[in-house]
Amino acid sequence: MKLGNWFITLGVIVSAWSCTPSENIVYEEFESVDPSGWDWKEGKTFTFEIEDDQHFYNLINGLRITTDYAYSNIWMIYIIKGPNGFYKKEQFQVTLSDNIGKWKGKGISNLISFQSPILTNVKFKKGKYTIQFFQNMRDQELKDVNDVGL
Repeated sequence: MKLGNWFITLGVIVSAWSCTPSENIVYEEFESVDPSGWDWKEGKTFTFEIEDDQHFYNLINGLRITTDYAYSNIWMIYIIKGPNGFYKKEQFQVTLSDNIGKWKGKGISNLISFQSPILTNVKFKKGKYTIQFFQNMRDQELKDVNDVGL
């Protein structure tokens, strides 16, 4: 095979490989929020199991709001518990719109979806994990949040 043909073949293989999905979703779930508002005491709880401790994992928070949501961001807290006393609690912010009010998420009609990485490239030990999300805004009952997910 000529050197030029070899580079073309290699280019086709690399292009095909890079077009395949790079994400393996191990777990995905959403919980609905009460239409009257998301109370800051009401955690949204998700339980997942890690069976392979040789890989790195990303935990991504999913959020669906309506276009009537009053703020350009949302502050949230996650608490994750796992085997052997694993515990982590952090506050994080999701920026929902730019400084002129254009939503940064993707949506159809009046429902906008957001994905925010909260832990990236983490190795978990085998076992069951539970993560809870709480809203941490000034409003005790936060209006126009539809769903929270992992």
